[in-house]
Amino acid sequence: MQISSMYHVFVSLMVILLIGLPFVSLAQQNTIQSQAIADAEQDVSTDVNGTLWFLGGCLGNITVIIIANVIEPTPPASRLLGKSPEYIATYTDTYRAKATNLQSSRALAGCITGTAVCCVGYSFLFIAAVNESSNSNYYWY
Repeated sequence: MQISSMYHVFVSLMVILLIGLPFVSLAQQNTIQSQAIADAEQDVSTDVNGTLWFLGGCLGNITVIIIANVIEPTPPASRLLGKSPEYIATYTDTYRAKATNLQSSRALAGCITGTAVCCVGYSFLFIAAVNESSNSNYYWY
């Protein structure tokens, strides 16, 4: 029983296609995901007001940190129009995670700064009170 060479060519082509197509699809999906992640990170840095969260942390302390961790900002829907479902899912997940992380870190930095400023202020008041009491004309026997 002899197999023609056309049969070998056909089988070889099918094997190459079966092995190669998933890699092409995976490469395209990774490209979409990496583009969505890059876009989300760039948009978070422009959308989230880090200064406001820092000042909130300075003034509100732990309450603002809790709020920053609870609130998950959502990206504007206009940025997602015409995009693939994979892009939308990756972009939205990355946007929420990065925005929450940025809010929390800025609020925590503000809380630490505000606490340090309060400690320094109270230490100056304590030193002033000690100096005032030592400079008084009262003598203790």
